[in-house]
Amino acid sequence: MKSADFFDVETYPTLKFVSTGVSGNNEEFELTGDLTIRDQTHPVTLKVESEGVAVDPFGNTRAAFSGKTTISRKQWGLTWNAALEAGGVLVSDKVVIEIDAAFVKSN
Repeated sequence: MKSADFFDVETYPTLKFVSTGVSGNNEEFELTGDLTIRDQTHPVTLKVESEGVAVDPFGNTRAAFSGKTTISRKQWGLTWNAALEAGGVLVSDKVVIEIDAAFVKSN
């Protein structure tokens, strides 16, 4: 996945997501933004769920979230593939992105 056929991490070492909006409620919401892969930017929407808020053993308030979206890798120029002898192709166009994030409230 790190090779030039895919993410080409030597040339493009980072993926970037910049939020442009949020809608929904405190438990489930949609986070929209611009996703950059290999210097190509396209809008995406993540379905996000709150995993809860808790105070850790050090007295810090933490909030956890999980998010998920599905993209077409071809939209970002990730087109390498190989035909299979039995038919079809080796690599799916569909890529599922899952994010787990935790935030700490600053004091």
